[in-house]
Amino acid sequence: MTRPVAVGIALLAAAVACGRDGGSGLDLSAAPTGVRWQDYQGIALPRTDQGPRTESGSAATGFEHSPRGAGLAALTHTIRLSVATDSQWAAVVNQEVEPGPARDEWAINRVQLSITGPAAPEYAPRLLGYKIIEYGDELSRVEVYTEYSDSSRAVNHTTVSWFGGDWRLRLPDPQSEDRPVDAVDELPTDIVILEAPR
Repeated sequence: MTRPVAVGIALLAAAVACGRDGGSGLDLSAAPTGVRWQDYQGIALPRTDQGPRTESGSAATGFEHSPRGAGLAALTHTIRLSVATDSQWAAVVNQEVEPGPARDEWAINRVQLSITGPAAPEYAPRLLGYKIIEYGDELSRVEVYTEYSDSSRAVNHTTVSWFGGDWRLRLPDPQSEDRPVDAVDELPTDIVILEAPR
């Protein structure tokens, strides 16, 4: 597996000043509880009280309908979709991604790749945390922060939608020119820390 595939985490895939959603009273900076870590394709992913509650056919589902659930779904779906093996990705995309043209195009492109095993340690991203940029009951925008073995850091700009009773990843419009990932030198001071073990 090459670094471009690992970095594909981002490619396949109203600012909040004080960590609260404008007027709703929801705390967007509340950290997940009951955090434990589980390996998925060589990458440590969190399981928490807010989700995922179910893992079936390599797909992780069952996220709380809350800001914490949205943040956890954003990072979980983004990474699983990016590193799922050839025998896993269909289940992941069908259960973790919102249906639509973007999902269809992603699946067409994924057929042209081959991932047969875990990410090589030098290419596997390590989660650092997330920041909810905008939260709504039906749609939320989440920035997911990761670090690589060379100490470089990146932010993945993701969107999750509440679909079928769960948070699902909404892939970018194929025609969009927005960058799904950017390099970052420093982490924002107001992210929800969810740092994976080394």
